[in-house]
Amino acid sequence: MTRKEKEKTYSTEELYEELISFLDEIKNEQTIVEGTKDKRVLVSFGFSNVHTINKNFYETAESFKGNLLILTDFDPEGEEIAKKLSLLLVKFGCNVDVSSRKKLRSLFIKNKINTVEALQKLSPQKI
Repeated sequence: MTRKEKEKTYSTEELYEELISFLDEIKNEQTIVEGTKDKRVLVSFGFSNVHTINKNFYETAESFKGNLLILTDFDPEGEEIAKKLSLLLVKFGCNVDVSSRKKLRSLFIKNKINTVEALQKLSPQKI
C-alpha cells in the first residue's frame, strides 16, 4: 500500500465542518487580528474577545495580559507580523497560543484560504 493510498481524503463539507468546529472551540480566547475586517469576520463566528493590532507593535503588546491567540493571516506578511508580535507579547509575560495557530494554519490550507477575511465566504452570517 502506497502512502497516497493510506491517506484519508476528506470532502469539502468535512473540511469545512472541521474548521468551523475548531473555531467554535477557541471563540472565547483573547484573540489578536490584523484589522477591523478580520475582527468583524471573527465576531460573525461568535468570537467575543477580539482585538486589532495597533500600528506600533510595542504598544499593542504592552496592552495585553494573560493567554492569547494571534490570528493574523497566513500569508508571508501575516506570518511575519505574528512572529514579531509573539516575541513582544512573551517579553511582556503573555502566553501565546502557538498550537491553536498551527492547527488553524493547517485547517485554512485544507479549506484553500489563507486570510482571516476569507473566512467570510464560510460565515454563517452575512457580513
